Amino acid sequence: MKIAFGTNDGIFMNEEHFGHSKLYVIYDYKDGEFKKVEEIKNPYAETHMHAKVEEIKEFLGHCDVWVGKSMGKASMMKLKDWGYRTLLVEADTVEEALKEISTKLVE
Repeated sequence: MKIAFGTNDGIFMNEEHFGHSKLYVIYDYKDGEFKKVEEIKNPYAETHMHAKVEEIKEFLGHCDVWVGKSMGKASMMKLKDWGYRTLLVEADTVEEALKEISTKLVE
C-alpha cells in the first residue's frame, strides 16, 4: 500500500493542514516494511495557500493512506467516502510518523 506524508522539506511533518504541505513523501508499505518510493511537490503550493482535497487527489490518488498532523474534517470524510484512509499523527518527523503509524496499518 502507498502512504503519503505531508511535509515541507521531506524531513519534518507539516505543522499545518495536510493541504498546506509543499511536498508529499510517498512510502510503500509491504510485509511490515516501509520503503520510500518518491517525493511529489504540491503543484498548488505556489498558486494558493491551501489545496482542496479534490486537487490533492489529482496527484496523490495512487496513495491509499494520507498522513498528516492536521486535516480538515470535511476532507477526511470525503477521502473516506472515496475509499482512502487518513491518519493523524503527533510525530514531528516523517521517520517518527512511520513508527507511529506502523501499529495502525493492516495490509
